[in-house]
Amino acid sequence: MAAEFAIREGGVGSFHVHPDHAFEGFELRDGLLAALCECGSTLDVADPKFVTCAECGGAKRGCLRCGDTGGVVDHSALTWSLPTT
Repeated sequence: MAAEFAIREGGVGSFHVHPDHAFEGFELRDGLLAALCECGSTLDVADPKFVTCAECGGAKRGCLRCGDTGGVVDHSALTWSLPTT
């Protein structure tokens, strides 16, 4: 069954994935948020958007969720696109 992508206001559906590979995580690279594959490839990129951390309210005091940055990625506001390289 093929995956279906739905465009949402303020963002685009999930990033691309490699078949039979695990998702590795996100990384900030050159001012972009990169979605990474376990094989080391960059799957897609997006301009990062952040919101105040709901756990600490932006207090930045020992928060494990935001790593004391006071903010977390606003996934619903991201617009993913293929990397240029």
